[in-house]
Amino acid sequence: MEDLSLHEEVVALECLLAPLKVGEFSEKIGKISVYIGSLERCWEGYSSTLDSAAKRADPNERKKSIDSGIRGFKISAQNSARFARMNLDQAMDQALKILVRKPVKVNKIDERRKIDALLRWFDQVRDPTEQMVEHFNATSDPLDKYLVAGPWGHEYLRKRGINTKAFDREICKSLECADSAARMLVLSYGSIIRAIDGVERAALRALDVYAYS
Repeated sequence: MEDLSLHEEVVALECLLAPLKVGEFSEKIGKISVYIGSLERCWEGYSSTLDSAAKRADPNERKKSIDSGIRGFKISAQNSARFARMNLDQAMDQALKILVRKPVKVNKIDERRKIDALLRWFDQVRDPTEQMVEHFNATSDPLDKYLVAGPWGHEYLRKRGINTKAFDREICKSLECADSAARMLVLSYGSIIRAIDGVERAALRALDVYAYS
């Protein structure tokens, strides 16, 4: 598949964000747009600077200026993508807490003990998605349900490098989620995080033409 340009990646991401820019998640989703938009504008400025640097007659000065511009834009692009992901994760946590309520009274020692038990179980399998969904459906313990389907369970899957899309779909079925903004965000999370990754990759790819000048 042909690589998309930075602008095309930004447009694709904005299409995913647009339905979520209303309601309780509008602030965090809006911040993602701000950071990604600033990345694209930053590239417009840096590309102009790099174009000028590439025309310098002195090869040493040319290389020095280009290397400085590349280094500066890389840092800016990575920071913008990092802050976009941070806001998405915060919105995701908010959505999960709406869909899966945390028990009012939680003993920290009991919570740690349950987490340790879940880790011992889930760590034994290559992809624990099915086991996590089954446990969520089978357990009557509210804390177990919250841990598996809430922020902890999602963070666990992400640390294992597992796409949460199938997990989220099954959990939303089990919860019989209405067509709420929270449900939409949870189901869109995987696509949005990949789109942010795509924007960052496209931004860094755009530097290639200068990296070999």
